[in-house]
Amino acid sequence: MNRPFLPLLIALSLAVPGAALASGGGEEKKGGEQTGPIVDVAPVSISVRRPTGRWAVMTIEADLNVPAEPLRQKAQLSVPRLRAAYTDVLARYARNTSAERPPNLDMIAGQLQKATDTVLGGTGAQVILGGVILQ
Repeated sequence: MNRPFLPLLIALSLAVPGAALASGGGEEKKGGEQTGPIVDVAPVSISVRRPTGRWAVMTIEADLNVPAEPLRQKAQLSVPRLRAAYTDVLARYARNTSAERPPNLDMIAGQLQKATDTVLGGTGAQVILGGVILQ
């Protein structure tokens, strides 16, 4: 069985915990409320049809670094809208690319950043791409 994405998957899984520790993560208070600058966005997945006709699943893991408190509160309230925008970005990306090629992380991150700025109404929130998995 050919597994061309296995090394990428392993590298990303090893890099994500280190990046979270280096950034300080989003420390939580009692009740699950975050106090740090990181806003958690649940992973987003879509189905992608391969050229062979079989289906694959593309999943992104992204969080937001939002240092400004008012924008962070807005981002936390806008997580459902952000996830919908991220799903749209992934769907557009999947329509215009082959599922046989590795994902273009620079293009995906740039499109997610544009979607984030649109949803939040301006800049100030930085997308942190945790991983893009195509299986």
